[in-house]
Amino acid sequence: MKFLLTAENKSYFKRVLTIKLLAWFIMFFAMPWSYSFGQQATVTGKVTGEADKPLSGVSVQVKGTNRGTTTKAEGIYSISASNSDVLVFSYVGYEQQEIAVANKTEINVSLLAAKTNLEQVVVIGYGTASKRDLTGSISKVAGKEVADKPNTNPLASVQGKVAGVSVVNSGQVGQEPDIRIRGTISRTQTKPLYVVDGIFNDNIDFVNPADIESMEVLKDPSSLAIFGVRGANGVIIITTKKGRTGQVQVNLTSTFGFKTIVDKIKLTDAPEFKTLYDEQRANQGAAPYANYGLYQGNSDWIDLISQDGFITNNNISISGGTDKNKFYMGVGYIREDGVIKNESLKKYLLTVNDEFKVSKGLKFGFDFSGIRSQLPELPGGSRNYGGAVTATPIVEPFNDQYGVYNRLPDEIGGPQIGNPLMSVEVPKGTDLAYEYRAVGNVFGEVDFLRHFNFRASFYGDFDFNTERLYTPIIYTYAADFNEVSAQSGNTLTKVYQKQNRYFKLQQEYLLTYKNKFGDHNLTAMAGFTTNFNDYTETNGQVTQAATGDSIPFNERFWYLDNFFGDPSTKITAISSGKDVFGNNEPLEWEQATVSYLVRALYNYKGKYMLNASFRRDGSSDISPDNRFQNFVAVGVAWELTKENFMQKQNFFDFLKLKASWGILGNQYTQIHYPFYPLLASDQVAIFGNSVFPGYSPSFIADSALKWETVDSKEVGVEFRILKNRLSVEGSYYNKITDDLLTSFPGLSGQKPGITNAGKIENKGIEISVSWADKLGKDFSYTVSGNITTLHNEVKELYQEGFEIIDGPSRTTAGYPIGYFYG
Repeated sequence: MKFLLTAENKSYFKRVLTIKLLAWFIMFFAMPWSYSFGQQATVTGKVTGEADKPLSGVSVQVKGTNRGTTTKAEGIYSISASNSDVLVFSYVGYEQQEIAVANKTEINVSLLAAKTNLEQVVVIGYGTASKRDLTGSISKVAGKEVADKPNTNPLASVQGKVAGVSVVNSGQVGQEPDIRIRGTISRTQTKPLYVVDGIFNDNIDFVNPADIESMEVLKDPSSLAIFGVRGANGVIIITTKKGRTGQVQVNLTSTFGFKTIVDKIKLTDAPEFKTLYDEQRANQGAAPYANYGLYQGNSDWIDLISQDGFITNNNISISGGTDKNKFYMGVGYIREDGVIKNESLKKYLLTVNDEFKVSKGLKFGFDFSGIRSQLPELPGGSRNYGGAVTATPIVEPFNDQYGVYNRLPDEIGGPQIGNPLMSVEVPKGTDLAYEYRAVGNVFGEVDFLRHFNFRASFYGDFDFNTERLYTPIIYTYAADFNEVSAQSGNTLTKVYQKQNRYFKLQQEYLLTYKNKFGDHNLTAMAGFTTNFNDYTETNGQVTQAATGDSIPFNERFWYLDNFFGDPSTKITAISSGKDVFGNNEPLEWEQATVSYLVRALYNYKGKYMLNASFRRDGSSDISPDNRFQNFVAVGVAWELTKENFMQKQNFFDFLKLKASWGILGNQYTQIHYPFYPLLASDQVAIFGNSVFPGYSPSFIADSALKWETVDSKEVGVEFRILKNRLSVEGSYYNKITDDLLTSFPGLSGQKPGITNAGKIENKGIEISVSWADKLGKDFSYTVSGNITTLHNEVKELYQEGFEIIDGPSRTTAGYPIGYFYG
């Protein structure tokens, strides 16, 4: 049906619309004003919190207006509101509630305590737990606190965030920071164990900071004993991001920054140096230096070799999922330049994971991380500030007349130090080092009989490194002799080539039982796991023919088999190095461990907690006599604020006491298979006209050798006050390393060896304080800090009077380990 709008129809509609508008206008202004805004009434009530305790100072606001009040001492309030209004109740430390008036004149409210980090789930060894249920010290660092920092290694971003954790960044490109958790427990191994999505590792260079969901730092014995021979130095557990149910999300992030030297060492200039150097010579009875006239420089070597390093981290990720399938993929590119010229690191990273739920109780999944790194040239070699600090400033870096670098005076460090600028400029592009690494796991998990869960996981870590190093001929000008000559007399070019392969295989089978019996809560876990490590390295070197052409400055020829190398100088497929005693040690080794573990987490009414764990580790590195070692720990905690006698106090919002004890292990020696020494050449035997070479063990084998053990104790307290705004956690810890692995030299014709002989103590306190508050509805802030004390002392070492000397540092009974002697 069609409707035809005519002039007559238009006039009709205009008349009807005018009448309706006039009627609405009259009705609106005929109503009393009280009804135009809603009838006002007085609403009263009482606001309570946990255990029905009245809360004073609660904000009661009419939503969308500036009308409000606060509760009195007994939680009582009174406010005017209309039937259509909504009241908003808010209080620090409690969840906000909104309640419609809807003709009510009395509204009583019971606020729920806001979820704090006490309720957050933290990752522990082989599982998870609520932070409220912990009996020890586990600190959680959110992934966002790591991702937004300009660090290529995420560990550098933990600096200052966790009490008891020392993080010292070297500043060198790609260098892993030195991390110590609650002191130094050993001479041979001080690094914590890293666990990335379940796989054990010695470093996390393959992890993209942007892909980290959280990092947990485990410090106390009740948390660490489950890691057996790898737990004594502490554990850092890293969980990467996973897909979540919901829409597909795409995230793109890009950060960049610069780094520079701050608080630079102030060096003497040339005139000051001449004065000081001549004073030194006078004190030694020598005449003033006679060749100052040959050197007209005034060089600040630190400035000459330094630059502002550029850092950039670029990432794109895609994630999403359904109830059946969740996936995540991230791709990243990281570049970091050093503060020393010509030093750079480039990383290309890939992270992929997927989880597929077959049914309600069965799921499978995998995690994969891949990386390709172009490593810095000559890391830790010529690119450092040692020479720049000690080189004399009287020398100009470059000699324009001869087109070469100037050499330092022979009497003032020339042969030992070298020209610092030459050391960083000439090797540019001569060291081609790359790392390729793939880390991943596949797992299957099934829930059965309501309370049981079984998980099987298989992990792999494959690391492959290559390096080709070219040594050119470097000519320098020596003013002392007025001549240009090859640096260090090296007149032949060389090529060094190396590759190594390192892979780890790990498997885990875990059975978990979780149930609640009335007021009793129990989580029990039993498991079996193995770990296998394999390392292989080969390297070689070739020197140009003495009568032939130089190996070109062209990477096409930087191989052992090039046209310019002298076959008689070619050394290939070397796979040995020097051990701690100076003997040849193979650069190929294998290591395996097999472990059995159990743990029980129990709490009663959520106020009495118990954590007990046991692990038995067997290792191929140790003598069969001590191949298996046991590690055990017990932790207890008591949440006092859940007791009836604490309900009438208003000071503590949360209070928990805790204590733990355990025996932890440290698996590392300076020599692989120390119970099975290699043979070394010894005296010969002559039988008639024949000479037979003699061999003997290169060091004394100790069949009773075992891994270092650490007797660790902790007591602590956690509390929250001032309506949960102020949080404090304090702990006292004491760790004693027994059976310290000590290498001793051969004396009076005796062979050297390694034995368990020594004891180290580490003790101190940790205090973490955090204040969290809100200003209004939209602004919140957190201020936190921590303090740690540490006393380290070597209690015993091999035998009385024995000390270990390593350059300026010494290890002696009665002093801290590796103290500086001068």
